[in-house]
Amino acid sequence: MSDKKTEFPLYENTSSIRIDHENKRIIFITKDLLLNQIYRDGPLVAKSFDEISKYQLDEISMVIADTYSLIFNHIKSDVDDYKSTCAGLVGNALSTFIASIEVARHGFRRPYGSIARGIIESLSVILHIMVEPGALENFHNGKLQSTKSISAAKKIFEPIGFFYGKLSNDFVHITKFHAILEPVKKFTNDEEPLKFILSTLRANAWLIYVVSELVFYEETASPRYWKDMGNGHFKYDPSDEEKIWQKKFLFLGEEED
Repeated sequence: MSDKKTEFPLYENTSSIRIDHENKRIIFITKDLLLNQIYRDGPLVAKSFDEISKYQLDEISMVIADTYSLIFNHIKSDVDDYKSTCAGLVGNALSTFIASIEVARHGFRRPYGSIARGIIESLSVILHIMVEPGALENFHNGKLQSTKSISAAKKIFEPIGFFYGKLSNDFVHITKFHAILEPVKKFTNDEEPLKFILSTLRANAWLIYVVSELVFYEETASPRYWKDMGNGHFKYDPSDEEKIWQKKFLFLGEEED
């Protein structure tokens, strides 16, 4: 065996060369690694997501459109009253929702969860402002802590607390799983991360609509989830028909766990 050190030529686009002894291969790390991820690999990953998820995104899009219809007349950037503030926060939740899809489409499975939690936080602030006197003023004065809005929100609509906790514990709070390198790769039909992404997209789209219907109740021609009990009180009261649709939408026709 020769003691001579093996040398490899360094090309202009080569950042470094690594030898993977375990897998018996040589790895060239090129200077355009980031650009390749964005312009070469990213579109291919996104295409695999789109091909698998098109039907589901079609259904989700209809729910998002219904939400936009509720807030449209109240979006005013220079007004800080209750309805305009809530419309702006719903708009922020919708923008975050779209951003979460784009992150997921390009193969960033774990970062998707971190972004998705922002949706729940925005919805919690909306509900907090709705029920607590002085919360609107505190919000505009920068004194309303969004993380403390979760407690107020889940008293009104319990699923808020569940989804916030799930996304926080599994994606936002750093755990040992964040130390595992997860390569960005094409999606496959049977992978668990994709199933989770699509199920939470459905759940988040549904949550955004349900909260928006409550806040903009008078904009809703036929309320689907809330019943006006008078004196500013509302009851979550979907019809049996709505419950069937809801279950099908959230669980894709499968039995709820």
